[in-house]
Amino acid sequence: MANEQQADFWSGPGGQSWVDNQMQMDTMLQPLGDAALQLLNLQNARHVMDIGCGTGTTTINIAQKLSAGGRVTGADLSEPMIEFARQRLLDEGISNAEFVTADLQEDELQPATYDAAFSRFGVMFFDQSVKGLANIRSAMKPDAPIAFVCWQSPTHNLWHSAAMAVAKEFIEMPAAQDPRAPGPFAFAEPDYVTSILVDAGFKRVSLTPHEQEVELFSGQTVRAAAENFARINPVIGSYISSVDASAAATFFDALADTLSSYHKDNALRFPSATWLVTATA
Repeated sequence: MANEQQADFWSGPGGQSWVDNQMQMDTMLQPLGDAALQLLNLQNARHVMDIGCGTGTTTINIAQKLSAGGRVTGADLSEPMIEFARQRLLDEGISNAEFVTADLQEDELQPATYDAAFSRFGVMFFDQSVKGLANIRSAMKPDAPIAFVCWQSPTHNLWHSAAMAVAKEFIEMPAAQDPRAPGPFAFAEPDYVTSILVDAGFKRVSLTPHEQEVELFSGQTVRAAAENFARINPVIGSYISSVDASAAATFFDALADTLSSYHKDNALRFPSATWLVTATA
């Protein structure tokens, strides 16, 4: 997807599905985000950027870790997610955080503003990764740290590969997909991630492998989990939106059958593999 396509998806059905499943998605992703956040020195940070902040969980976590006077700005393409995140600030009485709808690849950012930057799976969707990360670096102060978590290859992340194996039986996929195209696994190759960050002007790049079991859609039957799982996947979600209810139900049934082997203790449980990435501006 180009950045405009990303904006259309995440400000449309993809973003709304994520909002609807916010607690479930955070259950899956927050432990992985926390592993990366532990690598980010926030001790003297006065202003932090949360890249691709989604529904705001990581932004709120950062806000709660900052010293007095520190603040954090969460930015995302998705209008439904940002609207939801802003309401969370009001509901939780958090005053040192803000949320903005922004395209961090294309929008002009104020130079040398941020003392640190963070992202939980939000940096892999740029249409032009070097341009997007260079734009972010320009908004960071010299030597400011950045930390983010991104997925390793789909073969090491069955939560994705198992679902896509089912999808291929129903959806005509492109003959050959660029593994580095914008999407969840665009940063799967460590040497490629390093080269992008260096080309964007970052220094002292480090990648650490991280493996951890993740939990998704706790408290849901495998059929309900399969349906929600399908709707938050950009490729599968687009297919579901294009077919009638009967065809969608057939797909959900097939996906539930595959996911049943991962449905344990009333939740989907998968092994996961990520990269914990750090660098400095």
